Amino acid sequence: MLTPRRTNVLLVAFLAAVLPPLTYRLMPAWFPSSFWLLLGYAAVFAAAALSLNLLMGYAGQISLGHAALLGIGAFTSGLITSKLGQSMAVGIPAAALAGGLVALLVGLPALRLKGLYLAIITLSLGYMMVNSIFRMSIFAGGSAGVEMPRRIAGDLLLNNHADYLAMSLVVLLGIWLVDSNVTRSKLGRAFAAIREDEAVAQAFGINVSRYKLMAFVLSGAIAGLAGALYGHLSFSVSADTFSFEKISLPLVIMVVVGGLGSRVGVAVAAFFFMLFPQLPVLNNLHGWDLVIGAFLLMYTVARHPGGFTEMIAEARDRRRKRALAKAAQPGQDEDIEEKGAIPKLPSLPRPSGLAERPQVAGANLLEVEDVRVAFGGLRAVDGASLEVPRGQIVGLIGPNGAGKSTLFNAISGLVRPDSGVVRFLGQEIQDLAPHARAERGIARTFQNIGLAKSLTVRQNLLLAQHIVAGYNPVQALGFTRKTARVEAELLERADQALAALDFERFAHEPLRNLSHGQQRIVEIGCALVTAPELIMLDEPSAGMSPGAAENLALRLRDLRDELGRTVLLIEHNVPLVLDVCDYIYVLNYGSVLAHGSTAMIARQPEVIGAYFGEEVVA
Repeated sequence: MLTPRRTNVLLVAFLAAVLPPLTYRLMPAWFPSSFWLLLGYAAVFAAAALSLNLLMGYAGQISLGHAALLGIGAFTSGLITSKLGQSMAVGIPAAALAGGLVALLVGLPALRLKGLYLAIITLSLGYMMVNSIFRMSIFAGGSAGVEMPRRIAGDLLLNNHADYLAMSLVVLLGIWLVDSNVTRSKLGRAFAAIREDEAVAQAFGINVSRYKLMAFVLSGAIAGLAGALYGHLSFSVSADTFSFEKISLPLVIMVVVGGLGSRVGVAVAAFFFMLFPQLPVLNNLHGWDLVIGAFLLMYTVARHPGGFTEMIAEARDRRRKRALAKAAQPGQDEDIEEKGAIPKLPSLPRPSGLAERPQVAGANLLEVEDVRVAFGGLRAVDGASLEVPRGQIVGLIGPNGAGKSTLFNAISGLVRPDSGVVRFLGQEIQDLAPHARAERGIARTFQNIGLAKSLTVRQNLLLAQHIVAGYNPVQALGFTRKTARVEAELLERADQALAALDFERFAHEPLRNLSHGQQRIVEIGCALVTAPELIMLDEPSAGMSPGAAENLALRLRDLRDELGRTVLLIEHNVPLVLDVCDYIYVLNYGSVLAHGSTAMIARQPEVIGAYFGEEVVA
């Protein structure tokens, strides 16, 4: 059976064996040398565009100075091959290493910056490199630049353009396979979660800082490699070779027009932009390639922000929706908001790859003591305390602005308390990062669906298992035997959850195509897939019809009674809270106004005045 890993190995072996002799024996006779040189530039730009796509398309981190990373790689390999007399087999890997190290330094500010500010940082890096570092004699040979011989060994050079094209295509294939391994492993899913919402990524146990740096380093390493290929293709480079308008801007155009996050689209766009201006009919339009590229960029951003790949995907989604509606039985796919039928939630055993969790000495799974959170002069949480016993459903209610979500965030780690103690499984966790709390066994949902909506339903269930994907990033990049085995286990567990939710028909459907109620059920399923100790639900009935909310109450009781889970619930639906909760805390102006059983809470005058408005029956 051909597994993804075996397919990778066979494809690399076949093309590495076939391409060099094919180019050496046949290609020069087919086309002039200039054509192979042009194809070489297209292959190099495809590699560079893939490196930028990994950063911008996958991880959502903007770079407008990627030319600097290509320049780092080119000058590194140039100095090694020309000044030190070493072969490209030494220079090109060194270029990848240098690109990765510089990208690491650039990525450090990205831990706190995003959007426009990050774009300015990367743009400044490119400007500094081109106008300063790349003109220093000690680093880059001065304004004249450096020679970049295609040295194989000693005086043996690879001057034939067709042969160099073969080598470039083999390297591009390697980059393609590494990129493919990223997208089908936990690396790509983590990048996608960070791109969509960093808070959601942290709730899934993803160390956002670490994965951001990883995206920068990996992108920089590929860019450095592409820069070395570019330099050796040109035989020499100078500071002006890597200006913004020559490298960085075309790369951004290729990635955006080809489709952010689309490997195929970006590679095709790179070849198109390199070959299109050379068509015979366009020989008299030299210099218009950037004008055409700018126009395509503006059109893409205005009409299809995800690029032409998104335009194709949208058409495919429309066809799939029509086919799905046509194939469905009457009433089978009726929205949960209308039908009100919520399927059984998945009951899965504890994952084998999960570390042992400490046992609770007392009866309480979670204890919050005198927690305070302030935003400037606003006290969002003011000395709140609560206890969540194991195996119970505890409600947290209060009027809008009472501090409920802030207290939730303080428990899950998205907000650092100014003071107070959060104790989980008998240990203090108020100083732990959100991903570390997720690893301890805290899962949560969000008021606005906390999932990666660009991923499919199955991919979201795989993403939710990030903390049990027991392989390291290097193993992911090579898609080793261990990676393949772990991914197969994660996929089996995701399919079990899909079957329990009765969502198999939506397995390959992008989450954004599902109704709000269906997305909410998938989110709860994702929270349960790693068998957490505590499930924190933030307004799970928001957007649901009364019938669906009533059915949700049955499922919440199933969580407690059949699955033995502990639930902390924020909810504005008072009948739902009174129906399912064992104990209720009422928050008002950041403080606990009252707490007790449902019957006690419903009868307290201060609670009625602050929240209910009138007496209710439990």
